[in-house]
Amino acid sequence: MFFLSPAFLLVSHPGYGQADSVISSGHPPAFSPKKITYKSYILPAALVGAGTVATIIREHKNNNSNPLLNTAHKEPSIFLQPENYTAFAPAATVAALDFLGIKGKHKPAEQALLYAVSAGLSSAIVYPLKSNTKVLRPDKTDFQSFPSSHAAIAFVSAEFLRREYGDQSVWYTVGGYAAATATAIIRVARNAHWESDVCAGAGIGIASTTTAYWVYDKIKKHSARKKNATTFILPAVGDNFYGFYLTKRL
Repeated sequence: MFFLSPAFLLVSHPGYGQADSVISSGHPPAFSPKKITYKSYILPAALVGAGTVATIIREHKNNNSNPLLNTAHKEPSIFLQPENYTAFAPAATVAALDFLGIKGKHKPAEQALLYAVSAGLSSAIVYPLKSNTKVLRPDKTDFQSFPSSHAAIAFVSAEFLRREYGDQSVWYTVGGYAAATATAIIRVARNAHWESDVCAGAGIGIASTTTAYWVYDKIKKHSARKKNATTFILPAVGDNFYGFYLTKRL
């Protein structure tokens, strides 16, 4: 019910459906990615903060309880869990668009690097937090509830799609974030996470992708400046001398 395939998200492109009305008017689409500043972290910080506060309050109330783990619970096959598909649907859409020749902001190799860094940064935050916070899942299967790794990677993927194609159509952003939100809803509905877990995971995912793009842009600009720092040797001829000028363009 919640599965959003890359084929569904492709209909948002003007070449596969009706062109976005905002683009046709000459203005950027709603929610299109802008230059990364401190304001870019307001939403993810609010999500992480709200999830953390809610978790602290709930854990404080349950501090005196001594829960028994539910060892009888069996997880279905990973191939039968829809959240494993919805979480990666936005990233798969980027790959599909590249395959169809619809260019994003970066080349495919750069996109692969950016997604890998985003996912890696998210994992580097999520898994240590899971091990150290030791929050019991709602289904009582283990103490790895906070934050949600599914929500984190889902919102990594959604923000990745937005940053690559969000300036072409608002529906890329809407579709990507709908898939990520569906992932979070499924995890809560399956009793695998508290709402606060997916809230914090979403914030971590968005912040991770934002940071990956910010760092990459800085590195790319620095490399371009170094490449343009060219040295010229120019001849100098006068009435009583011959020589040359050494000029360095910074």
